[in-house]
Amino acid sequence: MSTNLSSDEIKRLALLARLTVPEAELETIGKDVTNILGFVDTIQSVQLGDQVATADGHTNVFREDIVHPITPAYDLIEAAPLHQDHFVKVPKVIE
Repeated sequence: MSTNLSSDEIKRLALLARLTVPEAELETIGKDVTNILGFVDTIQSVQLGDQVATADGHTNVFREDIVHPITPAYDLIEAAPLHQDHFVKVPKVIE
């Protein structure tokens, strides 16, 4: 997208979004929205092929959900290095 949005277009978007935009900021907001839309166009033009994009750049691995037994909470607490009365003891961090 190479042309900035007009003041009327920004006013219309503001109305639809239920935003109040000061008249003095219409031109600046128009440029910003144009830049954002240009960035979205750039992202959409990327060819991924058969890969599914994720936020960290890795492809998603699908696997079957397998139900495993859950260790009881009391057993987990007893496995902690310091425990007392069904609670894990931790060092004091607030004085």
